[in-house]
Amino acid sequence: MKIIVCLKEVVDPALSLDNGLRHGVVFREGLPLRLNPNDAAALSLALDLKSVNTGVEITAVSIGPARVESYLRNALALGADKALRIGDADLAEITAYQKAVLLSAAVSLSGADLVLTGVKSLDTASGQVGPLIAGRLGFPCVVDVVSIASDTEENSINLVKDLGRGEREKLRCPLPAVLAVKGEGKLPYAPLDRLVDSQYTEVTLLSPADLVVSPAELKNAPVKITDLIFPRPRPVKVPPLDSSLPAFYRVLQLLEGGISKRKGTIFEGSADELAEQLFRLFLQEGVIKSAADK
Repeated sequence: MKIIVCLKEVVDPALSLDNGLRHGVVFREGLPLRLNPNDAAALSLALDLKSVNTGVEITAVSIGPARVESYLRNALALGADKALRIGDADLAEITAYQKAVLLSAAVSLSGADLVLTGVKSLDTASGQVGPLIAGRLGFPCVVDVVSIASDTEENSINLVKDLGRGEREKLRCPLPAVLAVKGEGKLPYAPLDRLVDSQYTEVTLLSPADLVVSPAELKNAPVKITDLIFPRPRPVKVPPLDSSLPAFYRVLQLLEGGISKRKGTIFEGSADELAEQLFRLFLQEGVIKSAADK
């Protein structure tokens, strides 16, 4: 079985994520970058499948500049057999459809039986690449996949699909197929010797011309991003409110997140007096313990 895993570099939203409110642009300058978690989950499922089945060959594929080779080399160190980077000067900002054109051409070139992608990315979160690849290749496609297991006798794949709200669905899908994987993407640490070896392993570089994709086909993008909005803020955990307070003050405490405002104290005096005051403050706050408490 030949498996292709599509890996994408995305903006890490753990820090400030800025975007064009009406222009469909994600500004990446100065922002931290990382491997898309759902793509990492796809790689993890492929490695698990290889660990229990002989004859499985994994190819990691990524579109982007030379820096994305770090993710490909890490995939090699974890157990992938080949690495392929699709790079060109005109591929700096491309749509989901254009990515699907390039990736589907790479799949056809490799003769893969199974294509694994992330269900969506952290930055644009369109969720279109996997289904578009399947549509171009004529493969069946299943999204929100959380686990897979091969069935060599039936030439199919057994999988579990996340339906949301804690519900799961078991499916059997014939091969070849495209699966869009959902997960947190916690990859194990690669052994040091494999990490060193991966730095000297060749990463195949292909251009759109090598994939027999014409510039006119890439420019013909029927799907375009028209608008981006900020993701919903992460909820803030509020500690239990003080029930002894009147309702008005409990509402104020709720609006403030249940956290008391910081208070500052100014000490004045000579150096010896300041040292004495700081010492008493540390005792009061429990930073240090007196001899009687030990």
